[in-house]
Amino acid sequence: MEHPIQSVFARLSAADWIPVVVARVLTGVFFCISGGMKLLVPSHFSEMQQTLIQSHIPFPHASALFVSLVEFACGAGLILGLLTPFCAVVLMGDMIVAILTNRIGSIHASGFLAFLDDFLYLPEVLYVLILFWLLFSGPGPYSVDSMMACRWTSPQSTGH
Repeated sequence: MEHPIQSVFARLSAADWIPVVVARVLTGVFFCISGGMKLLVPSHFSEMQQTLIQSHIPFPHASALFVSLVEFACGAGLILGLLTPFCAVVLMGDMIVAILTNRIGSIHASGFLAFLDDFLYLPEVLYVLILFWLLFSGPGPYSVDSMMACRWTSPQSTGH
């Protein structure tokens, strides 16, 4: 007879795809909306451009356009589960650049633990962690990536 705790763990393990899909889709929604707002709402684009100017990023107009397009396209990719590892890596790069050029300078903590606390509180750090998890966990079963993987590995696609 199975121990009740083992039974709970088995049930949770069988449903481990749920948090993967939810995290992938909601992270994608966030980035897609964020990039879309910067592309479609002039005040959001201007704010992004000003942030890049203040952070001494070269070609601030082109960079703002590029970052906005990346967030929109890769966010849409995450929503669909299309090219999930690629989208996760690109968006991690976007967040790491934002942390290093803009956000880390906003931390004015006294002492290492206070600095670490403020650093880990940054939303960009949380997004990097979620994207890192998605990179290694995969997109989950309800994704274009998963459908393509099934099609490529099915006997029909190999001619057997």
